[in-house]
Amino acid sequence: TDDKALPKAERKRLQVEHAAHIPDGARLIKLADKTANLRDIADSPPADWALYRRRDYFDWAAQVVAQLRGTHAGLEALFDRAALARPA
Repeated sequence: TDDKALPKAERKRLQVEHAAHIPDGARLIKLADKTANLRDIADSPPADWALYRRRDYFDWAAQVVAQLRGTHAGLEALFDRAALARPA
């Protein structure tokens, strides 16, 4: 979980950094979570999220998942398909 005492940008950076070092089970959950989040944002973006925020989330999620590559080819392929819906 994030340390809410840290600035948001630092929390996001730490998630990317730590993703490569989490246990296999947690890696699978993180892959599935990021995939589901991309799908949700593409299909039903939060009303208060501007286009730049949706794009930023897609880009950040890709950075996290880059640290998880090699965990599960099937989940990674699902993430890659979801990432194609990145807002233009």
